[in-house]
Amino acid sequence: MFSRSALLLTILLGSLITGCAHVAEPRDKTATKAPKLSKERQVLSEGYSILYQDARKFDATDLILLVKAESDAMKKLVTSVAETGDQLTKDLERIAKAYPGVRIDLDPLPEMEKRKRKAVGITRAKEFAPVVGKGGREYERTVLLSFANGLNHDRHLCKVMAEAEPDASLKKFLLDTETKYDALYEAAMTLLEKEFFVGG
Repeated sequence: MFSRSALLLTILLGSLITGCAHVAEPRDKTATKAPKLSKERQVLSEGYSILYQDARKFDATDLILLVKAESDAMKKLVTSVAETGDQLTKDLERIAKAYPGVRIDLDPLPEMEKRKRKAVGITRAKEFAPVVGKGGREYERTVLLSFANGLNHDRHLCKVMAEAEPDASLKKFLLDTETKYDALYEAAMTLLEKEFFVGG
């Protein structure tokens, strides 16, 4: 058995890795006072909201290091993902203040998608649980696969948003973010291939 705090941390980690549940309240409460958006900006703001929530989850992924021991390569990747998530969270909060047409507090996911993500998060939390969950190489493989999936999702989201974003500075931000997510995705895939897919 493990403590209630460890259980709560484990459930949080499952949610972080799988992109679980609904969009949380924004840190900046003034973002909810933004003016009504045009159709184009509404669609883009749904994308920014997803990027923001995913960045906040990536920001907290270094909590994984508190649950189970990992290899040095794994720790390095987790730290890089968390640092990128932290910076992107701050950048998006700054952008939402500077651009009235950018919202990061929307909840664009359909109800069934939110329920599915919650179910996946609960299953993943059981796999990450101290003592009873997966350990060692199997644990690291599960985390790496989850990272690769989430990073792949967000790098493609940045790409399609950049194609639709009419503002030059926001387009550059999205392309720069795509590049950062590309590098993290490649790092996760390289580690997976090295440790698990090629005679690992």
